[in-house]
Amino acid sequence: MRTTDPLIQAFESASLDPGGFHHREHLYVAWCYLRELPLEDALARYVRHLRQLTIALGVPDKFHATITWAYVLLLRDAMDRSPDASFDELLADNPALLDHRAGALYGVYDRAQLDSDQARQRFVLPRRA
Repeated sequence: MRTTDPLIQAFESASLDPGGFHHREHLYVAWCYLRELPLEDALARYVRHLRQLTIALGVPDKFHATITWAYVLLLRDAMDRSPDASFDELLADNPALLDHRAGALYGVYDRAQLDSDQARQRFVLPRRA
């Protein structure tokens, strides 16, 4: 995947300004990957570069594997339901994706599970109730 998008280039080179890289921008980068790559490749690329970014910024503990994977999967699901939607249209139709505090995940995960070290380090499936 080659891109001239400056946000993606900065994300991949771990040179972006963290003050301008919020949840919406995370989603945008993932959306760009998902448009161009198979899910597995997009997810691997996104996770790899996000981990590198947190290390470069000196905040490796900010990376949360389960939340990252889950939002990429929720985004892919929304894209599958609206394949011709632009990024802005997709978010307008799926506002729960914009909840950066993992609110979209609390319907399937309990807070204690998402707060666990295990969930931060690797993707974990929701526990059965």
